[in-house]
Amino acid sequence: MLQTTTGNRSGAWRRCTIVTVLIACVILLSACSDRPDLAYKELMDDDPQVRADAVVRLGQARAGDAVDSLVVLLDDPDEVVRVSAIRALAHIGNPRVVPDLVKFGDDPLKSVRLQVCQALGTLNSPDGIDTLEKMLYDPDDGIRLTAARNLGFIDHPRALEVLIKTSLYDENEIVRQHVVKVIGRRKAVEAIPIIESALITESDMVRSNSAHVLGMLGDVSSVPTLIEALEDPFHKVRSLSAHSLVAIAPDDPDVAAALAARIEVEEHDMVRADLAWNLVLAGKTEYRAHLRELLFKGGPEDVRAEAAHALGEVGERSDIKLLEKALDDKKGLVRKEAMKALDKLKEA
Repeated sequence: MLQTTTGNRSGAWRRCTIVTVLIACVILLSACSDRPDLAYKELMDDDPQVRADAVVRLGQARAGDAVDSLVVLLDDPDEVVRVSAIRALAHIGNPRVVPDLVKFGDDPLKSVRLQVCQALGTLNSPDGIDTLEKMLYDPDDGIRLTAARNLGFIDHPRALEVLIKTSLYDENEIVRQHVVKVIGRRKAVEAIPIIESALITESDMVRSNSAHVLGMLGDVSSVPTLIEALEDPFHKVRSLSAHSLVAIAPDDPDVAAALAARIEVEEHDMVRADLAWNLVLAGKTEYRAHLRELLFKGGPEDVRAEAAHALGEVGERSDIKLLEKALDDKKGLVRKEAMKALDKLKEA
């Protein structure tokens, strides 16, 4: 054990020495004045905290002439110094460092990988896409989410393609939800064929996400696919398809007819609530009666809560008494939604 520890210390010392020599060479070659600035000198300090502080100052100053010195510090033996160097390079914003950063996309330290993700997104270079794509398969949920988020910052068609094909299928719901937001925010209509295909062929959760994304994109070309999805075997797909259909085409008589036909045969109470809600939004006000019934007879409690929420959106003042009665529900979720719905109706 003693030999191993001594060996590690010796290796770290040699690594630190090499980094220091390299930085000294860079500073001497790039200095524009008779002597380097204090922050540059401190990059060679034996104390890692001093080096880290110097890196932070150079990043905050967006010191473009410090780029080469900071690149050398990517291999510093101290974790904090390395992370600070990556962050500083991102602040400076010179995309020529992307090839240097991508080398650390599989670094054993999570903090380094995380900072690489963020830097690649900030630098907005297509050269970082391949590395971020690989990081979408990282075993750590946080890394995958950060990689997905920063792919969304890169303004290039391939970044969006990678997000759709990879993150939409991620096992972590938070990652999938973020991809949905990115696609919707960018109004990426070129992604519609891929998403429509996923709505038909993929797993329950991916189909659900796909139905939701199509609604966010808001393209009427998706209406036929979403109408077909009202027959999907997974209840969440049917619910989200109903919401997306009305979000896209609230005045389309074919949409209203499809929703009305589905509610007549629908057995799942949550889907019935969402169908009724969207039928009212589509102008079929008689379907408020379904929501009023589900407010008390729907089960489990999330169905009653959904009915309360829907009445807050599409209910009438006459529904206030019903919602006040729902405040006596045994389940807190229902009472919470009923209270929010009451506030909305009273303010209307």
